[in-house]
Amino acid sequence: MSKKFVVTINRSKKLVNIINSNEAITDKKKVEFELLKLKEDNYLLRINNYFYEICTDKIDHEKYSLFVNGNKIDTITRTELQERAARLINEAKISSNNKVDIKAPMPGLILKIKKKAGEVINQGESILILEAMKMENDLRAPVSGSIIEIYVTEGNAVEKGDKLFSIE
Repeated sequence: MSKKFVVTINRSKKLVNIINSNEAITDKKKVEFELLKLKEDNYLLRINNYFYEICTDKIDHEKYSLFVNGNKIDTITRTELQERAARLINEAKISSNNKVDIKAPMPGLILKIKKKAGEVINQGESILILEAMKMENDLRAPVSGSIIEIYVTEGNAVEKGDKLFSIE
């Protein structure tokens, strides 16, 4: 009966493998659970020996708003195949747009800029090196195109979400 799902909770993805009606694996840990339906959209969930009261609000075929012990959590639940398809569709949308802004994935220091504005690049080509937590991170082009602008210089400190460069 093993079923695998990718569950996105507040933009964080978790692989959940339902082994049977009382066991699952998530984050490489096996957990025992029990799900009891109380009313139409209300459940009592026991994970190991912790209990959670859950009220569900189905938004569409994959999106749910959950109220867990009174706290709202927005989720997306997909099979592994649905998750791959959604990722490919998103990548196609990005590559069909005229301009893609690349932002810093984490705070850090720009060590080296390998390309210049105006250069033609291929998807996967190295653009710059960002040092974060004493590690060098090679940031690569997510799409092919031309670099239209570079917003940083070597030695710049950047915060997560700062614009680094744009590709068209």
